[in-house]
Amino acid sequence: ASLAAGPELLERVRTLVAERARVTRGLRTAGWIVPDSQANFVWLRLGARARAFTDACEAAGIMVRPFGDEGVRITIGAPGANDRLLKIAGDWLV
Repeated sequence: ASLAAGPELLERVRTLVAERARVTRGLRTAGWIVPDSQANFVWLRLGARARAFTDACEAAGIMVRPFGDEGVRITIGAPGANDRLLKIAGDWLV
């Protein structure tokens, strides 16, 4: 059964890679420095602002994972959630 899931799995990976590229591009366009990623998440170095950014995301229904005073890990989600994240991140820099 798992061998038959190959095409579906490949499509999910393609979708993830495309969304990760779109989110990375959107964050960089907004002015963020985003390291290249090969994973299902992107990293934002926020320093002491990590908790405040996390709170702003959570208030909008977006879950990110803070790492102390270093930054946040943003898991790539569905396009709608990624759009909301890009809006929050764009507003955050203004």
